Amino acid sequence: MSAKLRSAVLVATLVVAAGLAVLLLRQTARYPSTDDAYVDADVVGIVAQVAGPIVDLPITDNQTIAAGELLFQIDPRPFEIEVERARAELDRVGFDVTALTDAVTNAEAQVRYAEAALRLAETQWRRVEPLAEIGALPFQDRDRAQASLDGARAQLASANALLAQARANLGEADANNPDIRIAVAALERAELNLDYATVDAPVNGYVTDLDLSPGSYANVGSPVLSLVNVDSWRVVAYFRETQLDDIRPGQRASVYLPAYPDLRFEGSVQGVGWGVEQQGEDGARGSSGVPKVSPTVDWVRMAQRFPVRITVADTDPDHPLRKGMRATVRIESTADVAASE
Repeated sequence: MSAKLRSAVLVATLVVAAGLAVLLLRQTARYPSTDDAYVDADVVGIVAQVAGPIVDLPITDNQTIAAGELLFQIDPRPFEIEVERARAELDRVGFDVTALTDAVTNAEAQVRYAEAALRLAETQWRRVEPLAEIGALPFQDRDRAQASLDGARAQLASANALLAQARANLGEADANNPDIRIAVAALERAELNLDYATVDAPVNGYVTDLDLSPGSYANVGSPVLSLVNVDSWRVVAYFRETQLDDIRPGQRASVYLPAYPDLRFEGSVQGVGWGVEQQGEDGARGSSGVPKVSPTVDWVRMAQRFPVRITVADTDPDHPLRKGMRATVRIESTADVAASE
């Protein structure tokens, strides 16, 4: 091969390589991808709200369960007894309030009787006093009228004092009565504790980390199992910061899992992380409240990686997702999404 031909071949090779490089860059920009991704889901920790022995445990570890189904039952009898005691206390308070209400009603009647007696005594005094002044009546009658008036006034003052005391003892006569409110609150608390004795699944999920057995004792606040929420599947993918300008929420994404090499899962970009720690365990929350992402090579200034959350659109029951599975993610560019819409 002549030197001229070799030069032509070399130039053609360089042109083709440059063209391929441009195509590769355009493809990378249009479809940013990463194999640094994993499957994630919400994990709901289940703890006992009340303490007691487990009397019913219909679940097993790793089974599927629907929201509202029974997870476990704590012995309800102590809480049922407490509910009955609180109801009885509320009834007793109701009777007491009724009696105090009757006392107020009776005191009000005594005040009205004393007011009538005072009016009568004042009338008698107005009749007697002028006649006594001119000597038409003995002074004894005047003294008796004066004593009746003073007695009526004293009786009214006493009746008013008794009424004030009765009203103070009663307080509010309806549901705002303090004793009734305390009794109602105690009953509601007892009923709530009884409800807590029955623990149902709050979400559709997979039972995991089950740490209970029939007859075991559940302590308040102690984790007893977890549920992986099957309605919250997502993929967290780490993209280089140089790729983030091409990634927007709402873009379509394709997810590939090594566990199912022949399948593609469809999803969409939910959001792009706004910050990461400089060093630390990947994905862990740092002191500043943002995820930590370690550099790949310490002695080379590598582009930082940011988490991009991908919402998985549909799952395949025959190929279930598992939290922590490795994944590869390929995202369509903004221009492609805009064109498709």
